[in-house]
Amino acid sequence: MELIYTYGTEDEKAMKKLLDEEFWKRLGPTVRDCKTMGLDKAGSCIYIKATEEMVAEARKHLEGTPAKELTGEDANKLLKAFRDEAEAAEAGMGAIFG
Repeated sequence: MELIYTYGTEDEKAMKKLLDEEFWKRLGPTVRDCKTMGLDKAGSCIYIKATEEMVAEARKHLEGTPAKELTGEDANKLLKAFRDEAEAAEAGMGAIFG
């Protein structure tokens, strides 16, 4: 299961502190600048790919934080960008070790 959350630049410090917690280190979300990933929005986005149970727990951890779940066309756009990034990284590793 995959999720995208976004938060504004003004919330960077609070979100960095949250994402430094042990749960997030185990989950390993990917955090990128929204504009870098193709979304015309200031701030960062969090890409979470995990089992349904871990996604449910991640949602609980994000309740009451500045991060908001992104849905619809923007979410699909970012999901594609994150998948493309992962595929490019895998292809690069294959070229090195292939």
